[in-house]
Amino acid sequence: MNNIKLTKKAQELLLQSDEERIKYILEDRWINYPIAQNILDKLEDIFKYQKNKTRVTSMLVVGSSNNGKTSLLEEFKRRHLNYEIFNEKNEDETTNDFTELYDATGIPVLYLQAPTEPSESRLYDNIFSSIDTTVKKSENISRKQYLVEYYMKLLNVEMIIIDEIHNILSGSIAKQKQTMNAIKNLSNQLKIPIVLAGIKDSLRAISTDTQISSRFRPVYLTKWRLDKEYISLLATFLSTLPLKKESNILNPDVALKILDISEGYIGDIIGILKQSAVYAINTQSERITINEIRECGYISMSQVHKESILKDV
Repeated sequence: MNNIKLTKKAQELLLQSDEERIKYILEDRWINYPIAQNILDKLEDIFKYQKNKTRVTSMLVVGSSNNGKTSLLEEFKRRHLNYEIFNEKNEDETTNDFTELYDATGIPVLYLQAPTEPSESRLYDNIFSSIDTTVKKSENISRKQYLVEYYMKLLNVEMIIIDEIHNILSGSIAKQKQTMNAIKNLSNQLKIPIVLAGIKDSLRAISTDTQISSRFRPVYLTKWRLDKEYISLLATFLSTLPLKKESNILNPDVALKILDISEGYIGDIIGILKQSAVYAINTQSERITINEIRECGYISMSQVHKESILKDV
């Protein structure tokens, strides 16, 4: 017996329909764990203490695909939600004009993806897209740079996160340097931190210039292995699953099976548990055991990749 206590929400859902329970199981939700929390703490320190400096130091978050990198960044973004500021008015003042009340919009953390190839112009276009602003693609680089800086100040942006930065490796070295220099200069002009994120190849993206590589200190989201932290992760996630019977995934053999299928990637670990839980509800077993894991039909991302390669041969 694992003696895992369900969360309050999971306990409440035990009284709901199978459909409601499955819907909840399949929802995206953040599960905290030590490595992720350490990176979130570092991001918070950068957010608080690296603004308005002559030379802003930031970080490069390195993680394999399907290993929680983007989820972590989205969680940080959720902790710094957009806001709107309205001017205060006296109680005896009245107005029908929205613009008299409206003062500013704040986007503390702006998240976007790097362009699919190294291009300063496309980088700026992606920034415009992330703030729902349209700028003519025919505008010259200088004009786009000016408008980016203008909007970042207008929207009170305090940190920019650029995910999938390894995309810039698809172009020439000269284009890579141009794009990375644009990122560096944007940070210099705005005096705000710009956080980069990507797979291991991203380390090559920041190595185009020593000034750039020294600014972006790498931190790593490593794969999981069979240890106390991994078992703790399983227990934490299990506590969120509204199943009516007790599961035994903390058994070393079962935990190792999950690790083997997932190859240590958190995206697949969570995917296996979700699909097994849905299978358990549909078959009325109401628990996750080695049988549900084997029979639920989960296909890992690495297996999908291997099959796609075989089809191309």
